[in-house]
Amino acid sequence: MQIARWLAPVALAAASVSFSTTASASDLIESACDPVTDGDAAGCLFSGNINGNNNPGNVNSYGYAEAQYNTWAAANGTALIDLVFLTATDAGNFGDFGSIVNNGTSGSFDLSGFDIDYYAVKYGNEFTLYEYLGTDGTGNWVTNGKNDMSHIVFFGKAGSAVPEPGTWAMMLLGFGAIGFSMRSSRRRGALLAQAA
Repeated sequence: MQIARWLAPVALAAASVSFSTTASASDLIESACDPVTDGDAAGCLFSGNINGNNNPGNVNSYGYAEAQYNTWAAANGTALIDLVFLTATDAGNFGDFGSIVNNGTSGSFDLSGFDIDYYAVKYGNEFTLYEYLGTDGTGNWVTNGKNDMSHIVFFGKAGSAVPEPGTWAMMLLGFGAIGFSMRSSRRRGALLAQAA
């Protein structure tokens, strides 16, 4: 009987400890998640925050959000994602890539030197991760009534090194000049050998 009296407070304390743990800062909301790799404009909603930190142990990092999404995607048979931070509208370097106007309710971005894959829009206590469906790395944004938007985070990679048409023309002219000089030096060598 004394053991039962001792176990009751311990069991109650253990139960209160297990229920007092707080939820992580960014959790995927399954009922509001559409695969971000399916080519439509729907996104995946998360509670919490997202920032430019890639440490999956930091519950506000994009690394943590990526891990949350990939766990959900694997369980639902959809493609996994790889988030690589480019910039954010609240980053110190964003002025190099875009503008924020109208008291933060709209703006533009120009990341044309990069291949944007995804972007996250943070507002209130949530953020939504979207697939970038544009083709040139530029665009405009508006909050559409979500006046509590705090920032947008862009993910992707450095643009592929595909030369422009003018560069191709210069390369072809250069190769042609090299070929011409090699051919004429061979002829000159052959003429000197005949003369000797």
